[in-house]
Amino acid sequence: MMPPQPQWPAPGEVPPPPRGPGVLAPFVSPPRDRDLRGLWISLVVGALVVVLCCVGGVVGVVLLVPYADGVAKKQVVSEVETYLVAVRDENFTVARRQLCAREQRTHSIGWFEDHYGSSPVIDYRVSADDVSIADTVTVVVRIEHTGGRWETQQYLMEQSGSRFEICGGID
Repeated sequence: MMPPQPQWPAPGEVPPPPRGPGVLAPFVSPPRDRDLRGLWISLVVGALVVVLCCVGGVVGVVLLVPYADGVAKKQVVSEVETYLVAVRDENFTVARRQLCAREQRTHSIGWFEDHYGSSPVIDYRVSADDVSIADTVTVVVRIEHTGGRWETQQYLMEQSGSRFEICGGID
């Protein structure tokens, strides 16, 4: 009997690795491309994306803070205007709803009738420029009473949930 003849691969074919324990493949790792241009392009593009994200985040914060401050000031002015319109129109139930719970307990509808009955509000001036947001939110308002007498009042505002309420300065 003749020994088996080795099978030679056709030209261009890679022979399969031999079977058995301790046998190594022809390469430990695949050969690497000597041209690193693609790697450097990828690194530069990645670095540019990171820089753009950081710059965009900083610009976003710089633009968002004044916008949020302006929105809060408009909300505060709106609440104070709702209160003053209700007082001017002698709709004291609506005016009382603009107060925080603590102020509602001390200021009844009768209090509004007594307080504004003798000196009703004729007109008022309030602006977002007159709102101060620091430790407390303060709104400065000019109110005209009967007889053309103008009075300056400061309302202290507190946030309750998503809306602001008047919590001081109505006396």
